Amino acid sequence: MQSKKGFIITGIVLAAITAGSFTIWLIPQNNQSVVTISNPKDQLDALIDQQKTISESDFVEFDKLISGQITPDNYLGIADVSSSQIRSMIISITSPDVPSNWKSSYESFGESLKAYNTYLRETTVIAQKLKESPSA
Repeated sequence: MQSKKGFIITGIVLAAITAGSFTIWLIPQNNQSVVTISNPKDQLDALIDQQKTISESDFVEFDKLISGQITPDNYLGIADVSSSQIRSMIISITSPDVPSNWKSSYESFGESLKAYNTYLRETTVIAQKLKESPSA
């Protein structure tokens, strides 16, 4: 009889713990992630360096395309990856809260990134034309 009582008490305790755990787990958490830039200058410098690396690589690959060292399909793939990276950078600089004295610098860099992405689209048009008529 005592073993039955022990099983019942143990079952009740386990059920209470399980119910409590699920209740805590199901309560919605209001955790909004906030990106905080600790040093806006370093963040901007890192993004500028990243953009320079991407653009230098793109210029080299475009020259290879024009000289016939790579195919238009290869260049289109490279330009697509670069454009995706640039879009990610644009998103990353528009989402965080930056101090007001850095806002104009971030906005200017964002405009620069958008202009570079436009340039990439224009080079992909050239690559498409070369793909359609390789003798051009």
